[in-house]
Amino acid sequence: MEKVYEIFGNLVSTLGYSRVHASILASLFIHKKLSLKELSEKTKYSLPSISLSLDLLELLGLVRRFRKDKSKEVYVELEGDLLLALKKVVLMKINRGIKIAIEELKSEKSKDAKKIESEILRLKKYVDALNKVKIPVSEK
Repeated sequence: MEKVYEIFGNLVSTLGYSRVHASILASLFIHKKLSLKELSEKTKYSLPSISLSLDLLELLGLVRRFRKDKSKEVYVELEGDLLLALKKVVLMKINRGIKIAIEELKSEKSKDAKKIESEILRLKKYVDALNKVKIPVSEK
C-alpha cells in the first residue's frame, strides 16, 4: 500500500503539492472517509502535519472535516474534484509568474525586453485557452 502512496505522491508533487497532501489525498481516494488519527496512521505523518495540510486542501475545496454525532473525533472526507483543484493551482501559479514577469519588464525599454514580453503575452494567451479546457468527468 505504501508504494501506491509513493506513486501518487510523485505525480501530485510534480504539480506543486507536498508529499503530505498527496498522501492525504491518496488515503481518502482509497478509504473515502477517515478520522484524523486513522489518516495519520495510514500516511505515517504526525497529526500536526496532517492538520496543517488539511487547511490548504479544505481551502481548495478538496476535503471536508466534520464530527460524527457529537463525537470528539474529527473525520475527513474527500469532497471536491482533484483535477479541478490541480488545474486551479497550476494555472494560478503560472498566471502569477506571468504577472510578475510583465510587471518587471515594464521598466525595461530594450528590444530584447519587448521580444520577451511578446513571448510572455503569447504564453498568457495559451494559458487562458488551457483554462477553458473542460476536465473529464470522473468514472468513480
